[in-house]
Parts: sequence; structure tokens; C-alpha cells
Amino acid sequence: MAIETSGSPLPDRAMSYWVDSTDQPSYPRLTDAIEADVAVVGGGIAGISTAAFLAEAGRDVALLEADEVLRGTTGHTTAKVTVGHGLRYQYLIDTFGERTARLYAESNRTALEAVTRRVRREGIDCEFTPAAAYAYALSEDRREAIQREADAARRLGLAASYVEDVPAPVDAAAAVRYADQAHFHPREYLLALLETFEREGGRVYEHSRVTGIETGSPHVLRTRDGRVGADDVVVASHFPFYRRSLYTKRMLPHQEHVLAADVEGEPPEDMYVSVGPDTHSFRPVPTGEGPMLLVDGHRHPTGIGEDTMALTRQIESWTTETFPVEAVTYRWTVQDYETIDRVPYVGSIDPFADGVYVATGFGGWGATHGTVAGLLLRDLILGRENAWAELYDPNRLPTAALKGLPGAGRTMLKQRAKGKRSLSGGERAPDLRPGEGQVVNLHGRTLGLYREDVDTWRAVEGTCPYGGCTLVWNGAGESWDCPCDGSRFTVDGSVVDGPAQEGLGRVPLAVTRRDERVAREAR
Repeated sequence: MAIETSGSPLPDRAMSYWVDSTDQPSYPRLTDAIEADVAVVGGGIAGISTAAFLAEAGRDVALLEADEVLRGTTGHTTAKVTVGHGLRYQYLIDTFGERTARLYAESNRTALEAVTRRVRREGIDCEFTPAAAYAYALSEDRREAIQREADAARRLGLAASYVEDVPAPVDAAAAVRYADQAHFHPREYLLALLETFEREGGRVYEHSRVTGIETGSPHVLRTRDGRVGADDVVVASHFPFYRRSLYTKRMLPHQEHVLAADVEGEPPEDMYVSVGPDTHSFRPVPTGEGPMLLVDGHRHPTGIGEDTMALTRQIESWTTETFPVEAVTYRWTVQDYETIDRVPYVGSIDPFADGVYVATGFGGWGATHGTVAGLLLRDLILGRENAWAELYDPNRLPTAALKGLPGAGRTMLKQRAKGKRSLSGGERAPDLRPGEGQVVNLHGRTLGLYREDVDTWRAVEGTCPYGGCTLVWNGAGESWDCPCDGSRFTVDGSVVDGPAQEGLGRVPLAVTRRDERVAREAR
């Protein structure tokens, strides 16, 4: 089945090109009690980078992943290795001062340089391609903001310039151009880094969800079938599963929707992101069969906003109107968290958990921030001085965060109330096509109902087990999403992301063909 759109049909299933174009390695489940110098939780760019850097420094490291490595946010990123993070630097100067803003610029430039050196030194075949990065504005009234951003970036030591012409088919009024940036295939790069980690004696365990940490000497991490004793622990699980209540109101979940398309001729060589409303980002993707174009956009809070498939179709329409698209070959959704003050949390997870660290809140720029996290956490664990530590300290509480906390709380309360009121009810299944889902009230019970094909329906509990909010069906991401805290679940109820650690209960269900009446088993 293909979903018809204004141009080429979209793929009927969500699938990341990065995941589809690489083999998935297999690692054992942790079933024993083991010891390590450091235990790292999370098999994405932050966890793998931290683990590899520590192993190269001589530490015995165990890396634990709840599912399979590199299939979460890192496997769905747009993978731009750049210091250009939209309009960021003037904001940082205004909010934190020039000294702190300089540390942000320096840390991300160092991460870009570190990735570049490693790719070249080790000859990693990961489609690593030098390119410029542009943050452009479409409206004339944004020229001054673009000029100020370019001036701010240059003051902080970055290779930035103000331009009014960009080599791409967009009607840009002005742009900040960052020279000597790069893009790459994130899984190919990190699979190579995993090989380095293993050569240095590192151990990887998959399907080993850490359910708790007992702090002490050593700290003890428990999984369903095993445990790890470690002097230091790094929680790099995207959203921290440990001390998570400290982070739910200090980070805001958001999603973007991504397309990969074949185009006539060559796509633009560089990387682009628009600033202001209706943001779009695009960059080329080298492949063995020629370059594709990667486009993403319509950033929105998780579980809040329009139908996600409608947003994906809008991106497809914009893409086909802007570029000579031959076919849309992939579509997927990516979720990330941004902190209240737009600076990630990397460091001690709280003031009272000595030796337990966190890396989270990358705000959509994980290709550099994940590497920054690895470099900083390596230094903190090894007892080295690092000038970035104060900037990324998770226990900071700047003015920007204080202003944002009440709004985050109101959002959760509003969504909790709205979800229950908006449900349809009764005994009949909603009018769903195969591949569609909806949260409904059936026989007085809140359920997530998914139609797999004409004859097969699935049902799960429709309430988030973490915050108690009513879930929302995400058609583009093929998941049940929580609009209060960003937890996400597969069609069958398994945890994908967020503070929730428990999956959704599966509900026995039968639906008659005559009138789509739901049988009483759903009670």
C-alpha cells in the first residue's frame, strides 16, 4: 500500500535510510553479574562515544542497550556535523554572556574536529563529506537577526559569514554561512567506533534494559537477568531513566518528520536549515547509486499538533515544489529533547549521586553534542579539568530555566485534561484503514486501537504508564505518543523513548466484520 500525496506516493511504512542501508550487529543479553570500571547505559552517539573514549583511555567499560544499538534517535537523525545550530549564538551571548557562549562554540567546533580526525585517521567509510552549513531566512524582516547572528558567531571564533545569496533553489533573503562543516552516515561512523571500543576491551550488551541503579561503592545497575557493578555510571539513554523526575519539567520533547528522495541531477552540495516559522532543513546523502536529498521539517511538540501524516505530506509537497523529485524513497520521524535554556545537560546527574553522570537534551544537534558529551564525560571520569563542565552542568538553574518551568507544567496539566475529553466512545471500532491507529474509549476503557490489515486489529492500554496522560497515535512515526512527557511506544506497546520504563498492556480484542463491533473481550 502506498499513501497518495500531491506528488509521488510516500512509502507505506516508516523506515530510516540509515538503518535500512546498514547491517545490524548482534550483541549478547546481559545474563550474569559482571564488574567494570564504568557502565554506560545507551547505545546511541553519546553512549558509544563516551564508552569508546574511556576504553581508549584504558578504562574497562560495559555498554548496555535496552533494545538494539543505533536504532533510536541516532539511527534517525539528519546527521549534520556542524557548529551551525540555527540562530543560537546571539541568544547564548544575551542569555549567558560572551564567555559562556564562547565555550559552547568551542566545544562544538572541537567535536567537529574530533570526528573529522577520527574518520581520516582510521579510514572510516561513512560517507563523510565536507560541506558548508547555511542558516537562512526567507523574509526581509529577518535580515538584521541573520546579520547579528553572523557577527556573534565570528566574535566567538567561528568561521561564519553573512551572505544574501545561497546556492540552493530557495528564495533566501539572507543567511549565515559556516565554512568547513560536514555530514556523514551516522550508523557507519558509530559502527566503526563500536569496533574500536571492542578492540580496546569494551563489552556490549543488547536487550539489557537497566531498571535501576543502587548507588554505592561500587554502584550496582540491575537488568532483568543480570547486574553490573561499576565505579562510575553514565546514563546516555536519550531521556534519563534514573532520577527521571528531575528532568521531565526541564526538557521539552519535540519531533520532526524526514523524507529521503531521489532527484533529477545533483542535489545542492551543502546543508541548509531555515529559521523562523515553517522550518525546513535539507542536505544531500551520498549513496552507491547516486546522491539522494534528505529533507525534514515541521518541528512540533510530541503528541501535540496536527496529524503527523498530514505534516509529512506537507513536507513532501514542499520538497516536490522546490526540487525535481523523481521518487520519495524513505520517510521517518525523529524525536529529541531540548532543555529549557537550549544547552544540553552533560555531567553529574544530580548533586547527591557521586559518580553517576548524564548526557541528554541535545535539541536536534546530536551529531556534535553527542561527541561533546563523550569528550566531557571522559574528562570528568578521568579527573581531568575541562572548561566546558560549568556550561553543560545539569544542576545549573539559570534565569531562562526558571521562566520556562511554569509553562512546562501547564502544558502537562492541559494535555492530561484534554486527552480524556476528546476521546470517541462506544462499542464500535473507529473507521480505520490498514496501518492506522486511534486512541478511543471502548466499553468505558481507554485503548490504543491499531488496524494492521483488513482482518487484524491490535489493542493496547491507551494511557501513558509514566504520567497518566492519554496517548496520541503518531501515523508518521507509527507509535503511540504521550503529549505530556514525550514517552513513545510501538504498535504493540513496547517502550521506544521517554521517561516511561514500562510498556503498554496488551488487550485481547475481537472485531466483527459486519459492523466493526468490538467484542466484549476488550473489557
